[in-house]
Order: sequence, then structure tokens, then C-alpha cells
Amino acid sequence: MSAKLEERVAPRRRPCTAAPVRAFVLLLIAALALGACNIRNPFDQRSEPAAQLEEGSPLYLLVERAKEDLVQTAAADSDEITLVSTEEVEWGDTSLGCPHPDEMYAQMITPGFFIVLESGGNTYDYHTGADPEGPLVQCTEDGTPAGAAGALLEELEEEEEETEMDADDALPRLIERATEDLIQATGAASDEITVLSTEEVEWSDTGLGCQEPNKMYAQMITPGYKIVLESGGNTFNYHTGADPEGPLVHCTEDGTPASAALALPTEPIGDIQMDDGALTRLIERAREDLVQATGAASDAVSVVSAEEVEWSDASLGCPQPDTMYAQVITPGYKIVLETGGEFYNYHTAADPEGPLVQCDLEAGSEE
Repeated sequence: MSAKLEERVAPRRRPCTAAPVRAFVLLLIAALALGACNIRNPFDQRSEPAAQLEEGSPLYLLVERAKEDLVQTAAADSDEITLVSTEEVEWGDTSLGCPHPDEMYAQMITPGFFIVLESGGNTYDYHTGADPEGPLVQCTEDGTPAGAAGALLEELEEEEEETEMDADDALPRLIERATEDLIQATGAASDEITVLSTEEVEWSDTGLGCQEPNKMYAQMITPGYKIVLESGGNTFNYHTGADPEGPLVHCTEDGTPASAALALPTEPIGDIQMDDGALTRLIERAREDLVQATGAASDAVSVVSAEEVEWSDASLGCPQPDTMYAQVITPGYKIVLETGGEFYNYHTAADPEGPLVQCDLEAGSEE
């Protein structure tokens, strides 16, 4: 070969490595990025088809559940469904990579599987957790749930409609119960009682807008009704929940239940007599607690003082943070013990076997 021809052919013989290597590196970076976003990695190996999966394994059971779901949602025949691929995945949160719009999810790595089925020329993606009986959703191309999740949404909507229908059916029964209560409370004849008005209400708590004194109620919106009856020229207000057999109270003008107002004690709580035997038992319990808490010998614990107290609420003057207590005067004792030169305060109720807490006065909470 001439030198001139050699110069023309030589460049074609050189290995062109730069472009392929660059392309491979870019594809590898893209694969890693997709994996970080919980998007399928094209380089990941797929699991074997369902026929070769270990029968009874979590993945096998999840694939069977996905097939059952597809039969229900796509009206496919079970023998026409084939398994395209399965992939072990770590989802970025508990939505399994397929979140419902406007729904919050725990931000925690959630192991699971990505299952692809095929039926009638169409493919269907299923996202699952690792538990064979746990979450499983058919995920659409736009990354939102379909299939069973869509069916569940329809079911919830149907339940909501049924609840609304039940609410309409509940009012006649609640009026009937209010009438029966008024007959018992006043002795009026049923034909002398008329319904002046009914109003659908959302009470701010479970007290139904009619709270008993010194009683705590859950702070949650409570749907119900306000029913006004009339008898003998007088009006009577009844507050209820939405359940036809649920809470119903006759509410007085001062916003307290009529029965509760009648049941209020006539003697002040301060007149309750304290039991010396109870104090002895409470001191004994406090000493036993201190022995266990500090490891001190029983004969090394001495009683500094014991004082009769009326605590302002059920926390016994020693509330725990973020805890609600009944706002009721609670008779009891303050007991101070000493061991090893250290003093320990115990707050108790009057019951010798009732509440007893070692209280850190500086922190104002139970130790």
C-alpha cells in the first residue's frame, strides 16, 4: 500500500471511543437520577414471570392481588392477563409513588414492588408495599391512583351519600325522643307538645353546645340538630348529635343540661370529710414509690409533712404537658418525704388507692 493511501485509510481504523463512552456515562447518570426519583431504572433487572415466582411468596401474592384487581376494574378475563415484569422498589414515601391529589403522606422510605401486567394489548402499572396484604394501587400514566383506588373513592362517595340520607332519616326519630323526654320531665300529654323549629347544626365540641359544669369534652366538630319544642306556653330546647339513637340533651337558658343542673351537689366540695386512714395509706404508697425510684432503704425515708389540699383540677397541681384535665376541685393531700438529704413532693387525691404522683415543683410536672 502506498504511503498516500495509508494516510487516507488510517483515520478510519482509529477506534472512536470518546462518543460511546460519553453516551454510556450520560445514560448511567440518568439511570441513577431516575432511581433517586423512584422512577423505574432501565438498567435494573426484572424478576421472573409469575409462573416462575415462588408460590406463596409476598411478590407472588401481590401479583395475584393485582390480577384480581385488574379483573374487577378492566373486566379482563383472568386467563388473558400476563405478567410483563416485576421490580423491587424503595418508594420515597407511603404514597408508593402514586399519590392522591391533596392528600398528605408520611415521608419515609417504603419498600415494595412495581408490577406491570398486560391484557388486551394494554399494560397496567401496579405499585405496592412489601406486605402481601398491604397497600396496592393501580397507577395511571399521570402518576395518580386508578383501579381499586378509584373504586374505593366511589365507595367512599356512596357511603357519604348514605350518611346524608341517614341524617335526613335521623331527624324524625330525634324529635320523637325529645318529645318523649319532655313528657317524662313535665308530665305533659303528647298532643300538647308541638315542634316550633328544627335546625341542622355543627357543634364545636361533643358537649353539643350544652356543657355540664366541671366536665371536659372532646374538641371536635360534631354534626347534629337543635330542636325547639313548645308545651303549655313554654319553649324547650334540645341539642342532639346526628345519630338518631345518640346523645340528646334538654338545654336550659344558661347553656347547661337540665338534668345536669338538677343533679348539681347542694353541699360545697370543701365539706367532704378527709379520712385519716386514707392519709396513712397514701403516705405508705408514696414511701414505696420513693424506695423504688431512688433505691433508698425504707427506714431511710422520713415524712417531713402532710397537708390537706383542694387541687384546682384533676391534675393534682402537677399537670403533664399537652394533657387535658377535668376542671373540677379535687380534694387530696400534699406529702413531702426526705431521704439522703433530698426532699420529694407527692400530690394525691383523697382516695387511698387513687391517683398519686411525685411532682417536680420546679418543672411543675410529674416525674
